[in-house]
Amino acid sequence: MVFVSKWHDNQAVVLQNSYISAVILPDHGGKAASLYYRRKGFELLFQNPHKTFQKAALGADFSKFEACGFDDAFPTIDACNIPINNSVVSYPDHGEIWSAAFSYTLEENSVTLTYVSKILPYRYQKTFHLNDNSLICDYRIQNIGQEEFPYLWAFHCLVNCEENMQLIYPNGVTGITNVAESESFGNVGRTYPFTESLRSLPKDPTCKYYVTGQVPEGKCGYYYPKEDVTALIEFDPNSLPYLGCWCTTGGFRGDVNCAFEPASGYYDSALGAYQNKTGSVLRPGETFSFSIAIKMN
Repeated sequence: MVFVSKWHDNQAVVLQNSYISAVILPDHGGKAASLYYRRKGFELLFQNPHKTFQKAALGADFSKFEACGFDDAFPTIDACNIPINNSVVSYPDHGEIWSAAFSYTLEENSVTLTYVSKILPYRYQKTFHLNDNSLICDYRIQNIGQEEFPYLWAFHCLVNCEENMQLIYPNGVTGITNVAESESFGNVGRTYPFTESLRSLPKDPTCKYYVTGQVPEGKCGYYYPKEDVTALIEFDPNSLPYLGCWCTTGGFRGDVNCAFEPASGYYDSALGAYQNKTGSVLRPGETFSFSIAIKMN
C-alpha cells in the first residue's frame, strides 16, 4: 500500500505492509522520516525532537535544521570547494540532496522521487518500495551534462539509541580508524584492532570512526535487546566500499543517535576522498546505480 498523507504538517508518502511502514518527505530531501516495525511496535529512526520541519535552502547550515531520519549525503558530507572546468564549485554542507525538494510519482507499490541539481549537471532519482520486512531504496544518479565531476555519496541514516544495544559490523572487519577527536578514540588518524568492545555504543559526547580499509561485505546494523529487534543494512560493497560510524550521546545539540554510514569514498568530503585516492568521478552520460535495504526482524 502506497498513499499520500501528512507528517507533522508536511506532505508525506506512506509505504505500508503487514510488517513495516515508512514515511517519506519529498520536500525535505526525500527523507525517510519514520521506519516503523509494526510487528514489534518499534521505531528505528531518530525522530525530530521539534516535531516541525523547517524548509532548508541550498547551502544552509545542516546543524541548524532537523538532523533526523534517513536522508542522503551527496555530492559530499563536509562542505568543500572543487575545481571543475576552470571554475570552482562550492559543494554545500552535507551535500545538496538533504535540502532539495523532490518531485515524485506513485506506483502501486513504490514511490519514485526525482531532483535535478542546481549546482552540478546531474539528475538524482531514488525509488522506495517494501519487500516484506525490508525497506529498499534504489538509486540512479546520472550525469546529464558535458563535464565530469567528483563526488562522495554517504548513507545518512540516524537511528535511535538505547542502553545495551549492539552494533553489528560486516564479517571480517579487522580494525577501525578514528576520524574525529574523542576521549575513547583519541586523535584523528589513530587505528585500533577490532575487538568485541566495539559492538557496544561509545560513551563519548560525539565520535566518528571508519572501518579500516574497504569493507569485506555489505552488511551492518543494530540489535536492540529490549525489543528483541535487529535492523540490518544491506548494500553493495563494490559501490559503497567504505563504512563510517557516527555516535552522539548529547554532544551534538543534545541529540542521542548513531549511524552506520556506507560511503563511496573515504572520508567525509568529495575533496578528502580524492586526496585519499578513494574518490569517484561521474562522467558525462554515466549513471551511478545502487541499492540499499533496511531489514527489520
